[in-house]
Amino acid sequence: MQRVYSQVREDIIGLRLPPGADLDESSLEARFGVSRTPVREALIRLASDGLIVLLPNRGARITHIDISDVPQLFEALELCQRATTRWAAERRLPADISELRAANQAFLDAAKNNDSDRMGETNKNFHMVIGRLCGNRYFESLYSSLLAVSLRLARTAFAYAPRSAETHEGYYMEVVRQHNAMIQAIENKDADEAETLARIHTDLFRERIDGYLNSNLANDITLSTRA
Repeated sequence: MQRVYSQVREDIIGLRLPPGADLDESSLEARFGVSRTPVREALIRLASDGLIVLLPNRGARITHIDISDVPQLFEALELCQRATTRWAAERRLPADISELRAANQAFLDAAKNNDSDRMGETNKNFHMVIGRLCGNRYFESLYSSLLAVSLRLARTAFAYAPRSAETHEGYYMEVVRQHNAMIQAIENKDADEAETLARIHTDLFRERIDGYLNSNLANDITLSTRA
Protein backbone atom coordinates (compact mmCIF):
# COMPACT_ATOMS: atom_id res chain seq x y z
CA MET A 1 0.00 0.00 0.00
CA GLN A 2 2.73 2.46 0.92
CA ARG A 3 4.45 2.09 -2.47
CA VAL A 4 1.20 2.68 -4.37
CA TYR A 5 0.29 5.64 -2.18
CA SER A 6 3.71 7.29 -2.39
CA GLN A 7 4.09 6.96 -6.16
CA VAL A 8 0.55 8.05 -7.05
CA ARG A 9 0.86 10.94 -4.62
CA GLU A 10 4.09 12.03 -6.31
CA ASP A 11 2.42 11.75 -9.70
CA ILE A 12 -0.42 14.01 -8.53
CA ILE A 13 1.79 16.60 -6.87
CA GLY A 14 4.27 16.55 -9.76
CA LEU A 15 1.37 17.11 -12.21
CA ARG A 16 2.06 13.88 -14.07
CA LEU A 17 -1.56 13.17 -13.16
CA PRO A 18 -3.35 16.47 -13.83
CA PRO A 19 -6.40 17.84 -12.00
CA GLY A 20 -9.54 16.11 -13.21
CA ALA A 21 -7.80 12.94 -14.44
CA ASP A 22 -9.48 9.63 -13.62
CA LEU A 23 -7.75 6.86 -11.69
CA ASP A 24 -8.82 3.34 -12.55
CA GLU A 25 -8.27 0.72 -9.86
CA SER A 26 -7.61 -2.05 -12.39
CA SER A 27 -4.94 0.01 -14.12
CA LEU A 28 -3.24 0.71 -10.81
CA GLU A 29 -3.34 -2.96 -9.88
CA ALA A 30 -1.63 -3.83 -13.18
CA ARG A 31 0.89 -1.00 -12.89
CA PHE A 32 2.07 -1.96 -9.41
CA GLY A 33 1.47 -5.70 -9.64
CA VAL A 34 -0.70 -5.77 -6.53
CA SER A 35 -4.21 -6.85 -5.60
CA ARG A 36 -7.19 -4.57 -5.19
CA THR A 37 -6.83 -4.22 -1.41
CA PRO A 38 -3.57 -2.20 -1.28
CA VAL A 39 -4.77 -0.07 -4.20
CA ARG A 40 -8.02 0.67 -2.41
CA GLU A 41 -6.20 1.48 0.83
CA ALA A 42 -3.86 3.84 -1.02
CA LEU A 43 -6.81 5.61 -2.67
CA ILE A 44 -8.57 6.04 0.66
CA ARG A 45 -5.43 7.61 2.09
CA LEU A 46 -5.05 9.91 -0.93
CA ALA A 47 -8.67 10.93 -0.50
CA SER A 48 -8.00 11.81 3.14
CA ASP A 49 -5.14 14.02 1.90
CA GLY A 50 -7.61 15.86 -0.31
CA LEU A 51 -5.75 14.84 -3.49
CA ILE A 52 -8.47 12.62 -5.00
CA VAL A 53 -12.23 12.08 -4.80
CA LEU A 54 -13.46 8.51 -4.59
CA LEU A 55 -16.14 7.64 -7.15
CA PRO A 56 -18.65 4.85 -6.42
CA ASN A 57 -17.81 1.83 -8.60
CA ARG A 58 -15.61 4.05 -10.80
CA GLY A 59 -12.26 4.35 -9.06
CA ALA A 60 -11.26 7.92 -8.28
CA ARG A 61 -10.61 11.32 -9.81
CA ILE A 62 -7.80 13.80 -9.15
CA THR A 63 -9.25 16.79 -7.34
CA HIS A 64 -9.31 20.14 -9.07
CA ILE A 65 -7.46 23.10 -7.61
CA ASP A 66 -9.98 25.93 -7.51
CA ILE A 67 -8.45 29.41 -7.34
CA SER A 68 -11.45 30.56 -5.32
CA ASP A 69 -10.40 28.12 -2.56
CA VAL A 70 -6.89 29.56 -2.23
CA PRO A 71 -7.76 32.22 0.41
CA GLN A 72 -9.36 29.56 2.61
CA LEU A 73 -6.38 27.29 2.12
CA PHE A 74 -4.03 29.98 3.36
CA GLU A 75 -6.28 30.78 6.33
CA ALA A 76 -6.11 27.14 7.41
CA LEU A 77 -2.42 26.77 6.60
CA GLU A 78 -1.42 29.85 8.58
CA LEU A 79 -3.42 28.87 11.65
CA CYS A 80 -2.11 25.29 11.59
CA GLN A 81 1.47 26.37 10.91
CA ARG A 82 1.42 28.88 13.78
CA ALA A 83 -0.04 26.36 16.22
CA THR A 84 2.26 23.46 15.34
CA THR A 85 5.40 25.63 15.38
CA ARG A 86 4.43 27.20 18.71
CA TRP A 87 3.81 23.81 20.32
CA ALA A 88 7.01 22.43 18.83
CA ALA A 89 8.91 25.19 20.63
CA GLU A 90 7.18 24.34 23.89
CA ARG A 91 7.48 20.56 23.62
CA ARG A 92 10.62 19.73 21.63
CA LEU A 93 13.37 17.54 23.04
CA PRO A 94 17.10 18.34 22.66
CA ALA A 95 17.60 15.61 20.05
CA ASP A 96 14.86 17.06 17.86
CA ILE A 97 16.92 20.10 16.84
CA SER A 98 19.44 18.05 14.89
CA GLU A 99 16.59 16.44 12.94
CA LEU A 100 15.24 19.87 12.01
CA ARG A 101 18.66 21.06 10.89
CA ALA A 102 19.16 17.93 8.78
CA ALA A 103 15.77 18.44 7.14
CA ASN A 104 16.60 22.05 6.30
CA GLN A 105 20.00 21.03 4.93
CA ALA A 106 18.29 18.52 2.64
CA PHE A 107 16.09 21.33 1.33
CA LEU A 108 19.12 23.57 0.80
CA ASP A 109 20.92 20.82 -1.12
CA ALA A 110 17.89 20.33 -3.38
CA ALA A 111 17.63 24.08 -3.97
CA LYS A 112 21.31 24.32 -4.93
CA ASN A 113 20.77 21.48 -7.42
CA ASN A 114 17.61 23.16 -8.76
CA ASP A 115 15.74 19.91 -8.16
CA SER A 116 12.14 21.12 -7.95
CA ASP A 117 10.67 17.72 -7.10
CA ARG A 118 13.17 17.22 -4.31
CA MET A 119 12.70 20.79 -3.04
CA GLY A 120 8.99 20.23 -2.64
CA GLU A 121 9.45 16.97 -0.75
CA THR A 122 12.25 18.20 1.52
CA ASN A 123 10.33 21.36 2.34
CA LYS A 124 7.30 19.29 3.28
CA ASN A 125 9.53 16.96 5.32
CA PHE A 126 10.94 19.91 7.26
CA HIS A 127 7.48 21.09 8.20
CA MET A 128 6.30 17.59 9.02
CA VAL A 129 9.12 17.29 11.55
CA ILE A 130 7.65 20.39 13.19
CA GLY A 131 4.22 18.81 12.91
CA ARG A 132 5.45 15.74 14.77
CA LEU A 133 7.19 17.82 17.43
CA CYS A 134 3.99 19.73 18.19
CA GLY A 135 2.80 16.67 20.12
CA ASN A 136 -0.78 16.75 18.82
CA ARG A 137 -1.57 13.95 16.38
CA TYR A 138 -4.76 15.62 15.15
CA PHE A 139 -2.94 18.78 14.18
CA GLU A 140 -0.10 16.73 12.73
CA SER A 141 -2.56 14.93 10.44
CA LEU A 142 -4.29 18.16 9.45
CA TYR A 143 -0.96 19.84 8.79
CA SER A 144 0.14 16.97 6.54
CA SER A 145 -3.02 17.29 4.44
CA LEU A 146 -2.68 21.07 4.12
CA LEU A 147 0.96 20.77 3.11
CA ALA A 148 0.09 18.22 0.41
CA VAL A 149 -2.53 20.55 -1.10
CA SER A 150 -0.18 23.53 -0.82
CA LEU A 151 2.62 21.65 -2.56
CA ARG A 152 0.39 20.75 -5.49
CA LEU A 153 -0.81 24.36 -5.74
CA ALA A 154 2.79 25.56 -5.81
CA ARG A 155 3.81 23.05 -8.47
CA THR A 156 0.79 23.94 -10.63
CA ALA A 157 1.29 27.68 -10.44
CA PHE A 158 5.08 27.61 -10.75
CA ALA A 159 4.91 25.37 -13.80
CA TYR A 160 3.19 28.12 -15.78
CA ALA A 161 5.05 31.14 -14.48
CA PRO A 162 8.30 32.55 -15.85
CA ARG A 163 11.06 33.31 -13.37
CA SER A 164 14.64 34.44 -13.56
CA ALA A 165 17.37 32.31 -12.04
CA GLU A 166 18.19 35.16 -9.67
CA THR A 167 14.60 35.49 -8.42
CA HIS A 168 14.27 31.73 -8.10
CA GLU A 169 17.46 31.38 -6.06
CA GLY A 170 16.65 34.40 -3.90
CA TYR A 171 13.27 33.03 -2.93
CA TYR A 172 14.58 29.64 -1.88
CA MET A 173 17.50 31.11 0.04
CA GLU A 174 14.96 33.20 1.95
CA VAL A 175 13.03 30.01 2.70
CA VAL A 176 16.23 28.47 4.10
CA ARG A 177 16.91 31.61 6.17
CA GLN A 178 13.41 31.53 7.62
CA HIS A 179 13.69 27.83 8.36
CA ASN A 180 16.90 28.50 10.29
CA ALA A 181 15.20 31.25 12.29
CA MET A 182 12.32 28.91 13.14
CA ILE A 183 14.77 26.22 14.23
CA GLN A 184 16.52 28.72 16.50
CA ALA A 185 13.23 29.79 18.10
CA ILE A 186 12.24 26.16 18.65
CA GLU A 187 15.67 25.38 20.12
CA ASN A 188 15.33 28.39 22.45
CA LYS A 189 11.80 27.26 23.40
CA ASP A 190 10.61 30.75 22.47
CA ALA A 191 7.01 29.93 21.60
CA ASP A 192 5.99 33.52 20.82
CA GLU A 193 8.87 34.01 18.40
CA ALA A 194 8.27 30.61 16.80
CA GLU A 195 4.63 31.46 16.15
CA THR A 196 5.52 34.86 14.71
CA LEU A 197 8.08 33.31 12.38
CA ALA A 198 5.55 30.69 11.27
CA ARG A 199 3.13 33.48 10.29
CA ILE A 200 5.86 35.30 8.38
CA HIS A 201 6.77 32.04 6.65
CA THR A 202 3.17 31.53 5.53
CA ASP A 203 3.10 35.12 4.26
CA LEU A 204 6.19 34.44 2.13
CA PHE A 205 4.51 31.49 0.44
CA ARG A 206 1.23 33.39 0.05
CA GLU A 207 3.01 36.29 -1.65
CA ARG A 208 4.80 33.86 -3.96
CA ILE A 209 1.55 32.22 -5.06
CA ASP A 210 -0.32 35.54 -5.33
CA GLY A 211 2.45 36.92 -7.51
CA TYR A 212 2.04 34.06 -9.96
CA LEU A 213 -1.75 34.04 -9.94
CA ASN A 214 -1.86 37.81 -10.48
CA SER A 215 0.68 37.73 -13.30
CA ASN A 216 -0.21 38.16 -16.94
CA LEU A 217 -0.27 34.38 -17.27
CA ALA A 218 -2.76 33.85 -14.47
CA ASN A 219 -5.68 33.47 -16.85
CA ASP A 220 -3.81 30.71 -18.65
CA ILE A 221 -3.27 28.60 -15.53
CA THR A 222 -5.90 25.87 -15.39
CA LEU A 223 -6.25 25.17 -11.70
CA SER A 224 -9.83 24.05 -12.07
CA THR A 225 -11.85 22.82 -14.99
CA ARG A 226 -15.16 22.75 -13.17
CA ALA A 227 -18.07 24.40 -14.92
